[in-house]
Amino acid sequence: MSAIAVMYTEFYMSLAAFVLIAAWYVVPALRARPFHAAVAPILLLHSFRHFGLFYITTMAVPSPPPLGFAAPTAYGDVATALLALIALVAVRRSRRLAVPLVWAFNLVGFIDLGVAAVNAQRYGLAAYSIGVAYVLPILVVPALLVSHALVFWLLLRRPPPAPEAAAA
Repeated sequence: MSAIAVMYTEFYMSLAAFVLIAAWYVVPALRARPFHAAVAPILLLHSFRHFGLFYITTMAVPSPPPLGFAAPTAYGDVATALLALIALVAVRRSRRLAVPLVWAFNLVGFIDLGVAAVNAQRYGLAAYSIGVAYVLPILVVPALLVSHALVFWLLLRRPPPAPEAAAA
C-alpha cells in the first residue's frame, strides 16, 4: 500500500470513529445543555490548534513541507486557536458577544482546514517526512472537522427548553 493510501485510510477511519463518538455520546450529552455550557469544551479543544506550528519548525518536522503549505496551515491554526480562546472568554463572561465570536471562530477554523487540505494536495504533503506532525492529518484533523460540525449544529439549533417549562 502506498504512503498516500495509508494516510487516506487512517484519515477516513479516524473520521468515521469521531463521527460515531459524536453521534452516540457527544450529541446526546450536548442536547440538554445550554449553548454556553455545550460549546465551551469544544472551544477548549480548539485552543490547542497551535500544534499547526509543527509544520514550520524542524524540531518537529524533519523535512518541512514548502512554505506554501506550511505557513498558511500553521498561522491559520494559530489564528483559530486565538479565536477559540477569545470566544471561550466571551462564552463565559459576555453572552452578548458569545454567539458572534463563536461564529467567527468556527468559520475561520473550518475554512482553515479546507485551505490546508487544498494546499496539502497542491504541494504534495505526503511526499515529505513530517515526523510527529503526521498525527495532525490522520487523527487531529478528523476530530476538528467533527467538532466544527458540532459547533455549527449548536449555533443553528433551538435552545433546549428551560427546566421549569419542561416540567409544566
